[in-house]
Amino acid sequence: MPTQYSTVTEEGKIPNTYMTGDVFYKKQTSDIHPENTVIKDVAFEPGARSNWHRNVSLQLIIATEGVGYYQERGGKIKLIKKGQVITVLPEVDHWYGATPESRYSHIAIYTEIDKGHGEWLETVSDEEYFSF
Repeated sequence: MPTQYSTVTEEGKIPNTYMTGDVFYKKQTSDIHPENTVIKDVAFEPGARSNWHRNVSLQLIIATEGVGYYQERGGKIKLIKKGQVITVLPEVDHWYGATPESRYSHIAIYTEIDKGHGEWLETVSDEEYFSF
């Protein structure tokens, strides 16, 4: 069986419409992951974070570098460390990002993308972010 390679098909800085701080991504494709799945390598500079948002389908987050934060609305902020995997269920409001002192990156796997796009919500306030 031939070796399968992933290919970067798109990359850049994510607009500050959806993020606070500098966040970069690389969208990956390969011959071995399902066509109905998107894989992104996302890198956050210290203090950078996403807005609150929700997905219409399942998302897996695999931490690959540094230390990050993850929070679901109504819950406490959790630390994310390299090697940890977080499963984000559909329609759950959440955010993630780097801690104030550390860069952080993860692989995000979005399933069932034919269900549509998620919804971006409000900015994570400094009060929320620094409440860890």
